[in-house]
Amino acid sequence: MTTKALFVKLEAKPGKENEVAKFLRGGQGLVAQEPATTAWFGIRLGPTSFAIFDAFPDATRTCREKLPRR
Repeated sequence: MTTKALFVKLEAKPGKENEVAKFLRGGQGLVAQEPATTAWFGIRLGPTSFAIFDAFPDATRTCREKLPRR
């Protein structure tokens, strides 16, 4: 059962907008390998603003919180 979700806003540095957009497009393939992910969207909100919406069971969220941050 899907019980948790994340909405993460991202702001691209000047000149990096295309790289962020490409990263989000490529993310769909990685998410497809995660059977517990029930919904994942990479969203462009504006010229330099992006977001990720990710929904999953509680146990998956706990796992993701332990991932290293960049």
